[in-house]
Amino acid sequence: MFVSLRAMLVRLAATLGIAAFLAVPARADQKFIAAVFHFNVQYVAGGLEGFLPLGLEQVFPGWELNHEEVEDMIIVESFEPVVDLYLRHPGWGVDLELQGRFIEILAERHPLILNKLIALVERGDASVVSFHYSDQLFIGYPAPAWERSVGLTKQVFEDVGVELSTTVFCQEGQAGTGMARAMEEHGYEMMVWPKNLWRYQHGDLPADPVYEFGDLLMVQGSKGVNYNSGELRLEWSFLGDGELLATCDLDPYFPPLFKANDACIAEYEDNLEDLEADGWDIAKVEEYAQAALDLLGAPVEPPPLFDGTWQPDSTNGPYKWLGGAGIWRPQERDNHVRTLGEIAYREVMAAETAAEAAGLDVADKLRDAWRILSLGLVTDGTGINPYQGEVLYAVGHLAEAARIARDIIDAAKLELDLPEARIDTAAGTVTSSPDKTDIPPADEPPFEIHVKSKHRAVTEEWFVYSEDPPKYRVDLTVEAARGGVLAVVFPGDKESVTFTPALMDDTLVTYDLDDFVFERWPMPLPNGLISLADGWFLVKDMAYTHVAAFISTVKDDVVFRDDTITQDSQFTWRFYALKTDADTALAFANALNVYPTLDR
Repeated sequence: MFVSLRAMLVRLAATLGIAAFLAVPARADQKFIAAVFHFNVQYVAGGLEGFLPLGLEQVFPGWELNHEEVEDMIIVESFEPVVDLYLRHPGWGVDLELQGRFIEILAERHPLILNKLIALVERGDASVVSFHYSDQLFIGYPAPAWERSVGLTKQVFEDVGVELSTTVFCQEGQAGTGMARAMEEHGYEMMVWPKNLWRYQHGDLPADPVYEFGDLLMVQGSKGVNYNSGELRLEWSFLGDGELLATCDLDPYFPPLFKANDACIAEYEDNLEDLEADGWDIAKVEEYAQAALDLLGAPVEPPPLFDGTWQPDSTNGPYKWLGGAGIWRPQERDNHVRTLGEIAYREVMAAETAAEAAGLDVADKLRDAWRILSLGLVTDGTGINPYQGEVLYAVGHLAEAARIARDIIDAAKLELDLPEARIDTAAGTVTSSPDKTDIPPADEPPFEIHVKSKHRAVTEEWFVYSEDPPKYRVDLTVEAARGGVLAVVFPGDKESVTFTPALMDDTLVTYDLDDFVFERWPMPLPNGLISLADGWFLVKDMAYTHVAAFISTVKDDVVFRDDTITQDSQFTWRFYALKTDADTALAFANALNVYPTLDR
């Protein structure tokens, strides 16, 4: 990690009370310009076939590209020009963020561009940032899904010969404090946290030069720094969708216009040249962070931060991917896609367990299942404005991952001579399925909930799993109707909330909501768990319900909402309510959503 010799000496001197132990060097102001280009080869997941309304494909020939043509267009028209720009300027540093699949495609179809990228990295001028194989919604799913994804990514980088950066920035600016431990375990060292996600939670305050992130470092991405009257300065020339720089802010949904523009590239290049002439260092983020750490001696402790994405004002945090509608609302189906993601995840987990128990040689099939699952969990399957092709891309990949998994499970059952198998992914065991027992209905609910569903009838049914400690299940069966919105309001606590951060399924944290400035915040709940009022915990069954949970600093409620209910669909939302200690609630949530037991 980033700990310089001077920083260690500063800490030692402070500990021993001998600040004069170190000679104070003459002040030398440092000025840095950083840039993070986020490239997404799944920008239009699945391509543009079917994007135009029926008949218009004849009016605009060449618009409806297949997925490979869109990928190639992104690489040639937007990625290569940025690589070329920095190749022209030895000594300029840049961070290029992309997914593992992007590197695979470069190796498969664009080896010359890959060689340019490798040359830039080997020269020390580029940091290739990657935290996931697919641009997936990892803050919305259990940690093992990301673990397999980052494993695929690291293997791709190793196979292709590209050095993987220790800096982290993610698709849609996904960020969460639970990433710190996961990053450290996988050799990452520094987090770029989006400034708008920070501002939405704590207000628009000046940024400190560098923060601690667990035992690692963090900077506020795209937030300028002016420390000690200019002794250390940081400005950002770019942080956003890298596809937009070379194409004058046009995106890949418009292929006739999505072309590299020499004038826009030259304007950006000229601005950097002027800044360099004025004494600014065009640097990688890690180079700035090291200078900041050298100067401060130790990073600053950040405030508590919720999981989220980089533009919470326009996306309502992660809600846009977990229930929030976009401009093609009739084509969206957030809960359907996200619950299918959980179902496929459970099947692949079970297949991994069953294959091990049966001694099957299916490592390649399991790798394919995890790879395809990662692709299916892509953010664009439910947001920001997914058209039907992107929805179907997600559904198709998730269904295929589940199919591969179930084939493996069937083979394992045959090998183990088990017509019916109980697969315990936590214990790693496969046994004969026990007889099913009926769960009795509750005489009355343990507390009142409010269901809001315009145009649709909803049946509320409670079931008793145990009375001591109290554990209930509630099923909300929603009848078919045209359109509508579904919202369920549970009794919450506006004073505090207990939950599990993304990538930390085994850990609960409690935040005091007085520490935040927002009125409502959507929680992705990657293992389904959240605290309610009066000592209750709620767990959403993510195979039935996987939309965001809104907490509030002004009202005592927790609200689950889906604005993307499709016409004439009938479905069930399912939750579990437990009045017990936090550790027991956490174990229940993980046994349901993270390390499930499946009967197959």
